[in-house]
Amino acid sequence: MKVNPGYLLLSVFLLLFCQPQVAQDITDPQELFSEGEFFYLAEEYEEALYFYLQLVELFPDHANYNFKVGDTYLNIPGQEYKAIPYLEIAITNNSFKYKKRSFKEKKAPHFAYFSLGNAYRINNEIEKALDIYQVFTSSEDFEGNYNLKMVEDEVWACERSMMIQDVPVNVEFEKLGSPVNINSDNTNAVLSGDGNTMIFITELAFYDAIHLSKKVNGLWTEPEVLNPQVQSDGDMYPTSLSYDGRELFLVKRTEGNNDIYVSRLGTDFWSKAKALGPTINSGTDETHASISADGKTLFFTSARRGGFGGLDIYRSERLESGEWTMAENLGPVVNSIYDEDTPFLSDIGNRLYFSSSGHFNMGGYDVFYSNLDESGVWKDPINMGFPINTTTDDLFYYPIGIGNQGYISKIERQGAHAYNIYHLSIGERVTEFRDASDQTRFPDNFTIRLIHTERGDTIILQYLKDEDLFKTIDPSYKISIEDQ
Repeated sequence: MKVNPGYLLLSVFLLLFCQPQVAQDITDPQELFSEGEFFYLAEEYEEALYFYLQLVELFPDHANYNFKVGDTYLNIPGQEYKAIPYLEIAITNNSFKYKKRSFKEKKAPHFAYFSLGNAYRINNEIEKALDIYQVFTSSEDFEGNYNLKMVEDEVWACERSMMIQDVPVNVEFEKLGSPVNINSDNTNAVLSGDGNTMIFITELAFYDAIHLSKKVNGLWTEPEVLNPQVQSDGDMYPTSLSYDGRELFLVKRTEGNNDIYVSRLGTDFWSKAKALGPTINSGTDETHASISADGKTLFFTSARRGGFGGLDIYRSERLESGEWTMAENLGPVVNSIYDEDTPFLSDIGNRLYFSSSGHFNMGGYDVFYSNLDESGVWKDPINMGFPINTTTDDLFYYPIGIGNQGYISKIERQGAHAYNIYHLSIGERVTEFRDASDQTRFPDNFTIRLIHTERGDTIILQYLKDEDLFKTIDPSYKISIEDQ
């Protein structure tokens, strides 16, 4: 691995002289609580967890301390499932009159039920999630004090999850080996059009490294660190690589604002990343940008005013001068009232892949695609299905070709509990009908999806040939077949 000497010296200095604050030997419970609260409010959840866990070790049956641990785990991507045993203890002693920041508070808040339901859902324990949501909404303290729609949204996510999982997609995941995946988080994989250059993020001890690897004779080379070249202090993350592999788009994450940057490959080195102009960066959050294969269109996400929800997907065209046109919102078919993020256009330009916390999803973010018809209209987004999508957040699907192959990061619960980059191949769906005795017959176990054109609600019908019957997963519907 090529490492800038300055980064190496900085790392040694930090290791020797800047021991993290969590290494302090604190034994006083009130001080442990105060430190945990300080880091939690600063959204430094790993550090907060360090102190809360010590409190639980000292007082294993303390409802509030267990709630603090569970609530903190729910804010750490990939570790949400660890919240379950702590929240199960927390709900045994809860109160509606909860004192949020009080060290003397022994009870958990009543909404710990809702937190536990979310932890169950994320862990794909759907029936348990539905049961605990029911307990929460049926309690005497619920009515008038909590947002019913917030709970209903989670219940609907559970119901959609069961429907989607009942019709899994034929997909193969292949985990990339070393030196791409190491025992830390590896994410944001983007590739050149020929598939031989990959740029991605690896979380290291003191910063997030932008890595570049080349595929030579079918094997990925030892990564080169690009941070010194693009001049990232660990706050820039790749979002797209041009088809020719010479233009890299990144998002710079700063407190209160994210902006889109670009770096270009010269003869030997990448240029210092520069922010895009005001037609792209609006002063609000711009979280992602990807360039089309022809290099002419940028698809990006923004929380600017005038959208349909939180983050919306926009497009902008590159002028001959290199400037970008005013951003155009993709409209309410693609953009929901919730967040859309990490859009990528297929190579031929007629299919957009993106993640959304809205539409017909399983909870959190799911990966969808929308097709562009011949008249230039985006069609209703289609959920890519289980197990590509799960009950936790699924983001940053990088499509290859039309998108039946691609790259995505998934977390492993075994070993280092880290995100690893996977190549996936999606099998063909059933499209062939058999012909026997000059009669058209149904194929085995095919599926029909009825999608509401406005709400996006989906009813799934399955035909089981062995039993010669249709069935629906949603018990609120029944099937009636009539002769015409």
